Amino acid sequence: MKLPKNKSVAIAILILLAQAGAYYTLSAKEVVPQILPWSEFPSRVGGWRALTDMAMDDAVIAELKPDDYLNRNYGSPSGRVLNLFVGYFSSRRDGRAPHSPEWCLPGAGWKSLSTRVVQIDLPAGGRIPVNEYVVEKTGQRCVVIYWYHQGQKAIASELGAQLYAIPDMVMHGRTDTSLVRIVTPVAMDDVAQAREAGFEFARQAYPLIREHIR
Repeated sequence: MKLPKNKSVAIAILILLAQAGAYYTLSAKEVVPQILPWSEFPSRVGGWRALTDMAMDDAVIAELKPDDYLNRNYGSPSGRVLNLFVGYFSSRRDGRAPHSPEWCLPGAGWKSLSTRVVQIDLPAGGRIPVNEYVVEKTGQRCVVIYWYHQGQKAIASELGAQLYAIPDMVMHGRTDTSLVRIVTPVAMDDVAQAREAGFEFARQAYPLIREHIR
């Protein structure tokens, strides 16, 4: 059997096959973590305060199939508003996993303007890799920052998150995973300012997310 010409597709297939074998072999040892509901995630993130929790449409929930989620707007002291979405999946063993915003947003009419991977410095030291995705729809631009939270590790790559799920299962008995997405609207055509606001929120939110999942 020939592998697909597209290397990323071939790698994804190999990872999925490895996952299937590992999950089947080690399924009896899986530990499904008991974490607090995401509705109890802190209402303060640095200087940002929670404004509104929003429920997703039933059709969207049926498509994504998360075990829990958070869809919340936060406001800064300066009046800027951004959205934090966390989609949490307690196990990968049944095939459920986060959907990449780079697949979902174009399907909802958003046009991709740029995409890159950025390293964000954390308050306590260290860095995490995140995706920066700038999109536009009907004249409104947004800076989308997202990453996959696999176990206790932040990973920018969807394939990387799938790969890290295997050692997490072997060493800790866990395959739970999350998609963390921060959407900052661009005001006054200032993409740089929206980008920095999103980065600063991510710096403050990451330790809280890590602690929530622990």
